[in-house]
Amino acid sequence: MTTATERAIGQLEGKLDALIRAVDASSADSKQYRARIYAEMEKVREASATSQREIADLTKQMEAAAPVISEINRWRERFTGMLMLIGALSAAFGGGVVILWKWVAAKLGMQ
Repeated sequence: MTTATERAIGQLEGKLDALIRAVDASSADSKQYRARIYAEMEKVREASATSQREIADLTKQMEAAAPVISEINRWRERFTGMLMLIGALSAAFGGGVVILWKWVAAKLGMQ
């Protein structure tokens, strides 16, 4: 026959065992969570390092391409100037043709 104190001690042992199992499970979950967090942080760090390397490479490429780009811009400005000159000369030529046609028409009596 068990006494009330032995029964109380047994209940306390059961509760302590349950508490120990809960703490162990919580500890294992925490370890997994921390491991996952550290893995995610490592991925972010690697992505950041890769991005910084790529930015540095692009900066070097753009520095090397700067003279070519400035030369292209100069040629574009020259081309725009040539187009404006061609337009002005075409307008002058058209005006000259109109004046010549009027003169010829006046001489031939067509007006």
